[in-house]
Amino acid sequence: MHNWLYLTIFVLSFLGITILSLHRFRQVKTSADFSVASRSLGAPGVSWVIIGTLVGGASTIGTVQMAYESGLSAWIFTLGSGIACFFLGLLFSKALRERGTITVSEFLGLQFGKSFQVYSSLFTSIGMFVHVVGQFLASMAILQSIFGFSVWPSIIISFMLMALFVTLGGVSGAGLIGKFKFFMLYGMLLLSAGYALKLGNGTAMLDRLPDKETLFNLFSYGTGQGIIDLGSMIVGVISTQIYLQAIFSARDVRAARNGAYLSAAIIPPVGIMGIVIGLYLKAYHPELAGNTAQALPFFLNTYFPPALAAFFSAGLLLVALGTGAGLVLGVTTNLDVDFFGTAGKMSARKHLMRLRVLSLVVLSLSVILVLTGLDSAILEWSYLSMGLRGSAIFFGLCIAVFLPSWNRFKFLRYLLYLLPPVFIILALFLQ
Repeated sequence: MHNWLYLTIFVLSFLGITILSLHRFRQVKTSADFSVASRSLGAPGVSWVIIGTLVGGASTIGTVQMAYESGLSAWIFTLGSGIACFFLGLLFSKALRERGTITVSEFLGLQFGKSFQVYSSLFTSIGMFVHVVGQFLASMAILQSIFGFSVWPSIIISFMLMALFVTLGGVSGAGLIGKFKFFMLYGMLLLSAGYALKLGNGTAMLDRLPDKETLFNLFSYGTGQGIIDLGSMIVGVISTQIYLQAIFSARDVRAARNGAYLSAAIIPPVGIMGIVIGLYLKAYHPELAGNTAQALPFFLNTYFPPALAAFFSAGLLLVALGTGAGLVLGVTTNLDVDFFGTAGKMSARKHLMRLRVLSLVVLSLSVILVLTGLDSAILEWSYLSMGLRGSAIFFGLCIAVFLPSWNRFKFLRYLLYLLPPVFIILALFLQ
């Protein structure tokens, strides 16, 4: 636990960032404002929403953790995210934005029927639930590192803060958080990676690393598993409601496409900087081997002045919480549109209230998943989540966008229904 000055700076920094991030609360007056920002976002706004929800604990704390354990393979998450955003802009943004739906399952329902809309929404929602676990783990790692909290206080505080972000801001809030994330993350990671290279003196750091050939292999933990994880990332991002919600929220097709391209350029370098930090810690701090989730907070708190470390740690907590809140928002939107679908029978104010209550229910259920996986690596949860979402959405999305006439083949529909349970069986078998 840190001294009172550090804790004070951390709390004040986090409060200041939070207040700025949520200043659009008063602008969220209808369900359309909450779910798709009234379809008003330009290209930067689309990108901020994607970054605000895609770049989280897995991209930062999880990447440094896995770099410490496995080296370059930690890049798979952010590399796959960037590739997915590029393909999202190039191949899918036009069809998705022009159709004017709110959820990707609703888009598929227009092609394959209402029953498949509900079915695919169920599995992609479960996948997002799983990813929320990673954000809880990342938030808890920061709180435990700074305040010395045990598990339960860390969970309760993470829950309360995520609830604040998701219920007040909606998609617009997620976009503003993404904007803060970009500037803060790049500043923090550039400074940290540069300092790590300086401290490690380049080749001197490399000489201290064991088994360098393995550490600098993108698929160091197994080529087959690495390719599966990379494919899961690409397919999973393209299949995830909250990332596609950014496309649905764009003011036009051009804004949707360019926002996806901007995200594709911004996200992969985040992983490279995290890997540099992770490898430095592996070379000079073997004592972290028993608690690798603390690697990035440890670096910040050890190598920066207390005031700067406190500020960066507050931003790091915002990163994890913002992504968790965005994923919960995606699940909430799925439930509202695909399962309930009765918005037209209530006033805009009541519908907005229902969305906020639903988000609290979703977040509460997510805590149960957290309690079942406290010892898991952050990225392991993320890859499993991406694969599950992809199995439910991706192939149907490709058919709907590129081969709509194939809808007449009944065997394809049966195949689409089979993919999610087959993925679950394979995932359990390969564990």
